[in-house]
Amino acid sequence: MVSTIFSDYIVSATDLRNNQKHWLERAYTEPITVSYGRKQLAIMNREKVGKLYASIYYSELVLKVCQEIKEKNKSDTLPWLDYLSDIDKIKFQSELLSTTLKVMVTDNWTQLDYLIEDWKATAEVESNTELAKALLSEEDPSEYVKIKD
Repeated sequence: MVSTIFSDYIVSATDLRNNQKHWLERAYTEPITVSYGRKQLAIMNREKVGKLYASIYYSELVLKVCQEIKEKNKSDTLPWLDYLSDIDKIKFQSELLSTTLKVMVTDNWTQLDYLIEDWKATAEVESNTELAKALLSEEDPSEYVKIKD
């Protein structure tokens, strides 16, 4: 068994087979690398793998979006961004970065999903002037219908 810089343990396939329970229990809390010949295979907690994939996905998305906003390019990443004003794009970018910092600490990536969905809805309203007019119009109370109990 050799400990590496990545805080995983490298074990041979034979050692894994002989001490299977020990290594699988350890893999629940920290990665284990099984080495057989020149090949290496990692065993680790599925939830941690899911969080790593989410982290990579959202990090790439945020970097691409920020680059597109900075360069004032059409957005291939989030096409609806094109409907936002330049001021709203800067507000979105600021909220996107601050939320990303928070979720990197908490691992609650759904917060980023909510933020993106909220801004997407804003962009949809901005893209449709009739919808924006209807949503922002004042209601006339005289048109209300009374419902009997």
